[in-house]
Formats: sequence, C-alpha cells, structure tokens
Amino acid sequence: MSITSASRQPGRTQADWMSVPPIFIVGCPRSGTTLLRLMLVAHPNISISSEGAYVYTLWPDFAAYGDLSDPANLRALYQALQPALESEKLLSPPTFDEFLNWVTEFGASLRSIITFYGTWEARVLGKKELIWWGDNAPYHVYHIPFFAGLFPDSKFILMIRDPRDACASSKAGFPWHDFDHAIGHWEKSLLDGLAARWNLGPARVKPVKYEELVTEPAKQLQDICGFLGVEYTEGMLTYYQSDAAKMIAQKSHHTNLLKPVFTSSIGKYRQILTQDEIDAIEKRFYTPMRHLGYLSYEEYEERSSR
Repeated sequence: MSITSASRQPGRTQADWMSVPPIFIVGCPRSGTTLLRLMLVAHPNISISSEGAYVYTLWPDFAAYGDLSDPANLRALYQALQPALESEKLLSPPTFDEFLNWVTEFGASLRSIITFYGTWEARVLGKKELIWWGDNAPYHVYHIPFFAGLFPDSKFILMIRDPRDACASSKAGFPWHDFDHAIGHWEKSLLDGLAARWNLGPARVKPVKYEELVTEPAKQLQDICGFLGVEYTEGMLTYYQSDAAKMIAQKSHHTNLLKPVFTSSIGKYRQILTQDEIDAIEKRFYTPMRHLGYLSYEEYEERSSR
C-alpha cells in the first residue's frame, strides 16, 4: 500500500489502529514542535502524543526482557517504562491490564508496543477514528532512520527556527542549559533532518519554518494537511482551547500554548541573548542562516568576511 493511498483512506477505528501510520514532528528543541503538535491534535482524525521519552527506555534494551508472551516479563517492561511516561505524558498512562490486552491482540513486537503508547492519548481524548498518530519529541530527529525502517509509511515534519530565537527560548525557559549545547542541538538537528529529506524524499519529510507557522498559520496548516492527505479544519486554529493544551500548559515553559498563535516571539532573542551570544551564533551559522532567510545578504557578507 502506498503512503498516498493509505493517508487518503477513511480514518481507522480503534480496533485497527495498528495499521495507522505515524507522523513524527522533529527538530531543534524550542523550535515549535509542541505548538504544531497541538494544532494537529485539534484535527479529529490525528493524534500526536506527548514527547515519547519511553522510546529510548524501550528501544536499546527491548531484547533483554525476553519472551514477552510471559506476563511476568511483560510486567517488567511495563514497569520500566512507567517513570518516562509519568515524567513526559501529562495524560494518565495506561494500566498494565490495558497494556496486556493490547499485546494479547496485536503482539509484543517493538512496533506494536510503540504504537500502543503512541496512540494511547487518542483513547484518553475520546478519538474514535485515526488517519495519523504520532509524536512530537524533537530529539527523534536524530533517529529518523530507525523510525522510517520500523514504520515504512511514516512521515516526518522538520521544524526549523531562527537559531538565535531557538537558543534564546532555551535560555529563558531552561536557565541552567549550556549555551554551546543549545547551538549544537540546532546544528545537528538541521543536518540530520535535511539528510533525512535527501534520503527519504519530500513525500516523507517536510520542513516547516516556525516563523511561517505563526505568521500564516491557516496557510501553513492547509499545506501540512495536504502533505498528510487529510482535510483541513478551522478547529486547528483554536488548539489552545483543547484538553491537550490545558494539560501540557501545566509545565511552566509551555504556558503560552493556552493563547492563540502570536508572532511576538520572532526576534525576541534581542531581549534575551547577549551580544556575544548573538555574534557567536551568526559567525558559526551565517551560511545556513542566509539560505533559510534569517540573515540578509548584507549581513551574510559582513559575517562571512570576518
């Protein structure tokens, strides 16, 4: 079944969610992945879960749990995942009996278990039919080959933001974060994301600039819906009224998600970063920033001649 034909079929009911393909929203931290997640969650046939930190507890040690048809081994796996679920997922995690029922019906493969947790919030939010489910952990950008292989019909949205604003947002939201670490994340996420687009093609990987999403949200969401093969709905613009937004806004660095989309965060780095920090970013990234439209040609020439 092709990606296009699969995405244009009617939404599948809960009994058939194993056949629903995932969409992963990835990119640099503080690049708008959570904002886009909530916009997509407002679509009746899409569910994007809270950041799936559980994947990195599950993936490396999966084989160590042995035969998962043994309830004791399955419970050990379930209990190992609970801390990550409780720290990242703000909607109540599933019980062991619910996990056991899923595995009994769909098996205990890595794909099945990731699908179970990835679609769980859709059940909590009362969604009946899905065309896409997904995850918005930005750091999944570093493991796109893993997800692309495990889910052959999956798609990826690469969020891109001015590195000055991304680093400023990180500095304001997480004052303990290391500045060099933040700019390193921007560079690696861009490289890994664009490499995935080159490898998988534009039908599976779509770059979206944060600045365009907040200045022209309806236009960008219509374009994204076209990429996913779903109908655009006006309700996606009122994401901030959703239960998902109210839950995620419990975290202090996400309180703005209870407001309509706004553009005042564009260029806010001028109020947060020092001039030395701004200079360091522009000196290191003047070429990609010029290609992405974050530096004028005059600024690019001035930076590149230093």
